[in-house]
Amino acid sequence: MIHQFYQVLRKDLLDWTATPGPASWRIVIKSPPGKGPSWYFSFWPLQIGGWALTLLVSLLLLVVGAITDPPFYWYAFTRPLNGFLLTLALRPCCSWAWVRFGKRWQLVPGIILVSLLLPYLDLMVVDRLVLVRGLPSIERQAWVGIFFVRMATFMIWMLLYFGIKSLKLHASIEREFQQSELKLLRSQVNPHFLFNALATIMAVRKDEAMVSKVTQSLADYLRFSLAQESLDQFKQPLGQEVTALKNYLLVEKIRFQEKLEIRIGVSEEACATHVPTALIQPLLENAIKFGQQTSPPPLCIAIEARLSEGLLLLLVENTGRWVEPHGPESIGLGIANLRKRLHLLYGDQAELTLDCTDSAVRAQVSLPVYRTA
Repeated sequence: MIHQFYQVLRKDLLDWTATPGPASWRIVIKSPPGKGPSWYFSFWPLQIGGWALTLLVSLLLLVVGAITDPPFYWYAFTRPLNGFLLTLALRPCCSWAWVRFGKRWQLVPGIILVSLLLPYLDLMVVDRLVLVRGLPSIERQAWVGIFFVRMATFMIWMLLYFGIKSLKLHASIEREFQQSELKLLRSQVNPHFLFNALATIMAVRKDEAMVSKVTQSLADYLRFSLAQESLDQFKQPLGQEVTALKNYLLVEKIRFQEKLEIRIGVSEEACATHVPTALIQPLLENAIKFGQQTSPPPLCIAIEARLSEGLLLLLVENTGRWVEPHGPESIGLGIANLRKRLHLLYGDQAELTLDCTDSAVRAQVSLPVYRTA
């Protein structure tokens, strides 16, 4: 029964924390070990906090008058200290058992045996202290009740120890998988832009000054893009991408000249917001590619970003009409790529919507804003 309870509890916790996107204390469990809020779920804060809580319970029982006999004082107030020391000594054994048996059912007999042995040793020590102090022994029925309470306490301690270990292992594997997939998805963006830039160079190849200008803009943007490879997905201010996209837009402006008009309106607060890399670029590429096909000249593109009620609202709008899906290229690789990255990073908290009219197509991204130090 204990094995089944442990497996059900572990499965429910793993399923819950596996939900994509940072929310509630999933951030604590899924953050890298020793960094940020994950410290609160490390051994020492839980060990000290848990046994301090048992001390508070004993004090509360004393205050309300639930403990009146002197022998019970010893049983109540030695429980936190003995429990703290015994589980501290138990920790290396649990670590060895975790490495030796991992998630196997062999852990269950050990948990049961230790849960019976530790409270017995604990109470033997307290019994001896009570006799040394010359106090009367407690009734057998009360002793058995205290034994089962302490047995349950040690069993819960071990279930939490192995449960959190398993939870963190699962979260670490999931985090590594997500980071690998995110890097793969992000790596698909640069070749897309590179293709467009090379097409522009071919279009102006007879103008040496223009070729030099396009090449410099391409180099500046790729330098920015390569710098992102070593950064966390949440640690790029939106303003950095907006600045880098000016080089991108310069390439496109040279490519289309007077047939393209760009308007950018990004608030200072939005520029300071940390967002995933390559957030605007796929939307912009989609707007230029399909806008050129459906919009009367000039193609007008607007980029806006602002904060509203804890959300970053990003808008990329272009003149033209919606292109009905007839395959992956109809919505662009970048759009599908961005949707998947947002889901991996934010789950259901982020949204990418496309709103179409007879004369304009509007792509809007909304995602939660997380303050960073």
